[in-house]
Amino acid sequence: MTVWTVFALVFLVASLPTNLVYIIIFFCVELGFLLVSASYFATADGHPTSSVALKKGGGAFCFLAGLTGWYLTFALLLKDSIVELPLGDTSRIFAKRKAE
Repeated sequence: MTVWTVFALVFLVASLPTNLVYIIIFFCVELGFLLVSASYFATADGHPTSSVALKKGGGAFCFLAGLTGWYLTFALLLKDSIVELPLGDTSRIFAKRKAE
């Protein structure tokens, strides 16, 4: 889980110049993985009640990431039809550097 936490952090940083929905998804996944990883450390240290609470918190953040993912899927399905749902463009805030 610790490796997946680092991997999700890379995705979070890479998603910054895209849109707010991707940032929310990867931020929630990052926190979810971090809390689940911490729960395993709490179990190893002999704190089972803390471990259960950390796993529940991690599950809640991963659930929020899933809900946000459904919003993204719905927005992409509706993109060329009736209405366009806002995704929160962040390309102006996190501008990509031009190669010199």
